[in-house]
Amino acid sequence: MRELQDRTQEQGLKYTDLKDRGLKNMDMLTEPESVLKIQAFDVSDKVMEQVYQRAKPKKGLIVKMRLQPRITASIMILLFVLGASVTGYAASQYLEFRNSKGDVVLNTTKTPAETGASQTYTSTYTQWNEEVIDRLQPGEYAAYYVKDDSMNQRNPSNPVLFAYKPTELSSFSSLQDEIKRTEAPLFSNPTHLPDGYQFEFGYVYPVTAYPGMMTKKEYRSLTDKLMQQAKAAPEGENLFIQRLSWDKSDSSFARYARGNDYVNITVTKYTSEVTKTTIMQNEQDSAEQLTIKGTKAYYIRASEASKPLEAGKNRLGWLDEKRRLHYNISDNQDSPLSKEDLVKIAEDLLNGSSQ
Repeated sequence: MRELQDRTQEQGLKYTDLKDRGLKNMDMLTEPESVLKIQAFDVSDKVMEQVYQRAKPKKGLIVKMRLQPRITASIMILLFVLGASVTGYAASQYLEFRNSKGDVVLNTTKTPAETGASQTYTSTYTQWNEEVIDRLQPGEYAAYYVKDDSMNQRNPSNPVLFAYKPTELSSFSSLQDEIKRTEAPLFSNPTHLPDGYQFEFGYVYPVTAYPGMMTKKEYRSLTDKLMQQAKAAPEGENLFIQRLSWDKSDSSFARYARGNDYVNITVTKYTSEVTKTTIMQNEQDSAEQLTIKGTKAYYIRASEASKPLEAGKNRLGWLDEKRRLHYNISDNQDSPLSKEDLVKIAEDLLNGSSQ
C-alpha cells in the first residue's frame, strides 16, 4: 500500500435531513513507512466531488490527507481497502496542469472501482457518523470512537474519527462575517448567476483537529480516553463522543439554487506541503482545459453513459497557487446548466480574487 500524503475536498448538501442531505468530509492520515490510515469528519450521501491533494512527506511528521467538503465515502473507503495509487493518466481525456518549473500541480484521473469491502465499510461508517451528527448542535465539532470491530479492524492506527455539523447561514453577508471571523477563504458573491438562481445557504468548515489543531501526542491521549470509556461502558453502549473547541476554518461553502437545481462553490486552503491536486472522474466523462481571465482551469462534464460520481453534471475548478486556494464550482446531476454558465461564475470569482 503506497504512502499517501494528501488532502481531499468536496461539495456537501444541507443538513436538514441527513438521510437525503449532508456533507461528507473524511480525513486520511499517513506516517512514513506505514500503511494508509483513515480519519473522518462527517458523512452524507448525495452530492460530492473527488479531489486529492498530494503533500511532500516530512520526516518525523504525520502529513494529512483530507477529504473536505468533499470526497464520497465510497471512493475514500476504496482507497483505504485497496491502497489505490492516485497518479496521472496519459490518455487524452485526462488533464495535467504544470507550474513554471514544469511540475504537475493538478491533474485528473480515473476513479477506482468500488469493492464489496469498501461498500460494507462505507455503510457502517455512514450509519455511525450520521448518529454522531444527529447528537451535535449546529457549529459543533466532535471526536468519536465506535466500539465496532468491523470498523476498527480496518482502521487500527487511527480509531478516533471526527464529525462536524455546520451552522447554515442564510445570507451571503452573514457567511462573509463568519468567513472573516474564522479566517476561512474569502470570495465574492457572483453577480452573473444563471437566471433565477439565488443564494440559499453557506457555511465554513473547521481546520481539521488532527494534525492541524492537535499534536500526535494529543490525538493518542484523546484516543486512550475514549477507548477507556468504551472499555468501562456497559454492554450495548457503543458510541463515545467528545466535543472539541475550534475557531479557525480553512474551507468556505456556498450554494445558489433555483427550485431543485443548484450550483455549489467551495474554496479551500491548502498548505505549502501540498504539491499536487488530483481530481477524480469517470473514464467516460469529458475533461477539458480552459483559460479563464488568464487562469488555467479544468472543466469536467459527466457522461450520461457512466455511473455518476455524486459530483454533479458539471465541475469547473482551478488553483490559486499564490494564495494557496483551490476553487471548485459544481452543480446537481440533472442540472440544466452548461459549461458557459459555470464559466461566468468563475469569471466573477476571479475578478473578485484579483481585487
